[in-house]
Amino acid sequence: MQIYKYVIKISKFADMKKITTIFILLLTVFSSCETELDINAEWEEIMVVYGLLDQSQEKQYIRINKAFLGEESAYLMASVADSLNFNPNNIEVKLDKVSNFGVVLDTKILTDTIMYKEDGTFASENNIIYTFDTDNFLNQEKEYVLTITNLTTGDVVSGSTKLIYELELMAFFDNPAYKMGFYSHTGDFSNTTVEWSPSKNAGIYQMKMILNYTEYGPIDTVVKQIEKTYPIINYDGSGEVKQSIKGESFFNFIAYNIEKDNSVNRRINNIDLLFSAGGNNLNTYMNLNEPPTGIVQERPIYTNITDGYGLFSCRYNKIQENILITTTTKEAIANHLDSLNFIYP
Repeated sequence: MQIYKYVIKISKFADMKKITTIFILLLTVFSSCETELDINAEWEEIMVVYGLLDQSQEKQYIRINKAFLGEESAYLMASVADSLNFNPNNIEVKLDKVSNFGVVLDTKILTDTIMYKEDGTFASENNIIYTFDTDNFLNQEKEYVLTITNLTTGDVVSGSTKLIYELELMAFFDNPAYKMGFYSHTGDFSNTTVEWSPSKNAGIYQMKMILNYTEYGPIDTVVKQIEKTYPIINYDGSGEVKQSIKGESFFNFIAYNIEKDNSVNRRINNIDLLFSAGGNNLNTYMNLNEPPTGIVQERPIYTNITDGYGLFSCRYNKIQENILITTTTKEAIANHLDSLNFIYP
């Protein structure tokens, strides 16, 4: 699951449905006048927050921006860093670890840093992110309350989240002899199903498969990899979470992602599986921000931030490395994808 790809742009206006009739009447009466009508509302500070706590990572990041409205083009204002960022000296960002009884057990004060951002519509210089070291601060048994205070205006924005419990993967991975197979001894494709137990506080899951292989060239030997990300799984609350890997699609995955090169030989190594889980609030937020497919283009603005807008939720990542592949599968890859120069044994 990719985060930090959503940006909320929010403007506060009066209820347009209620003023439509009045606006049309005024426009008719004064159409011959030179008086300009300013539709911009009086300036008001609006804070937009985006952050996902993940105890599987060494560092945590929270993004804090301004929603803006002005006289210039939105594209022009978005390209100016000051239109998006608060002065870090003017805001305090803290995270409280809270017990089940509402007692604050520990507090982290976040520091600001500059994170690289690719050029685009929004300003890329001074891309300010607030961060802290995970250490032992994040505990899946506790709740976390984020509080952002504007030291100049006194405005306070807050949000809270629990953490996702550690993912428990299928027991097969504990067996060193376990191998994944996608081709059978009878000469047919075979499917593999990966299972894991649902984690508390998680509502969505996603698996990424990473295939590692070695490439033997005329000069260098290089270890390479290709990746396949599977669709998001919405957990319905019943049984284990499952992701099927079809044998035929596995072979197609290799054929479509590795280019032919007659100057090299290749050898399949193993597979890594990356499992990601996201909180229910993240699931709702992503669903509401998908591109609309119908005639109605409007969608509700989802936020779980108090006195602001955005999302404060959780995610969790776990990787299972060095999963072996059956010799039958490796031999079939060498035979059926011979144009890619895979060798076996």
